[in-house]
Amino acid sequence: MKPILLCILMILTLGSAAQEAKDTLFFDNGSIIIGKIKKVKVGILTFDPDDANDITVQLRKLKTIAAVRNIYRIETINKRLYFGKLYPDTLKHSANLRGFGDSVLLGLEDISILYPFHKSIWERFDGSIGLGYSYTRSSRLGRLNADLAISYLYRKTELTLSASSIGTVTDSVFSRDRENASFKTNYYLKHNWFATVFLSYQRNLELGLLRRFQEGLGMGNKFITGKHIYTWGRGGLVFNQEHSDEGVYSGLLTEVFGQLELTIFRFAKPEINIFITQSCYYSLSQKNRFRNDGGVKIAYEVFKDFDLTLELYNNYDAKPPGEENNKYDYGFVFGFKYTF
Repeated sequence: MKPILLCILMILTLGSAAQEAKDTLFFDNGSIIIGKIKKVKVGILTFDPDDANDITVQLRKLKTIAAVRNIYRIETINKRLYFGKLYPDTLKHSANLRGFGDSVLLGLEDISILYPFHKSIWERFDGSIGLGYSYTRSSRLGRLNADLAISYLYRKTELTLSASSIGTVTDSVFSRDRENASFKTNYYLKHNWFATVFLSYQRNLELGLLRRFQEGLGMGNKFITGKHIYTWGRGGLVFNQEHSDEGVYSGLLTEVFGQLELTIFRFAKPEINIFITQSCYYSLSQKNRFRNDGGVKIAYEVFKDFDLTLELYNNYDAKPPGEENNKYDYGFVFGFKYTF
């Protein structure tokens, strides 16, 4: 009787969804929740039920789903990319994908990333903002820090704006010691390959860098999209213009670069996420110049949308712009992050 009842419920839900465009979750225990799917990220589904607060659900606990409210961009753990809607299936832990020429039976646990394409432009944005306290080698004093990240995703295009700053207040004088800002565009091709173009700005007084402007382009690949690990790399060319704290301008410098980013998710309570990123640059304009920027950020979820964060960062430059400055800089940032 249970398969028959499930089929009846699916038919009724699909009829309701066609009229009201509602998404539906079918649980293994027979429960059904109707509302709106907000996203899926590495095995965790965020859902907005009718007349209730948002919930998160592990995909392995669902029998099937109906995702019919929007057209969805879906990435799988086997590096496939689809666009369409999901309809319930009688095969346990599966759903049918339909749309844009695709008709595929997907295992729910094979879905790594899922985002809806909202009709409203403003609904396509996600982001976070953080504030906190940090320690850096250059001053050996406590400092205030701030960071901001905003992303926009639509079909094959992803835009990301990020910025961070560390400053010191000493005797009523504010010093901007370390700053980073970047605007990145990724255009996705087949099998998780993407073309990338970015603009960035850097400042690091410990390395004698007053400001650096960068323009880069290249290719990248999301080569691991597992249930608990998300990894991508990219490489290409970058063009720099540097100003040292001694007033020296470098002119146009060319480098080749490689970047790796790894995200590790832990969904058991307490929820902890680890983000690791490392970027390496080798100069084509200056002999034997090698640079490295990187960091490790640990986010501990205190309650919904609020995380405690600890970030360790490192910077190395074999030939820093300021001749009398150090080649290496490091520090940590402790803060509180809100995700919107």
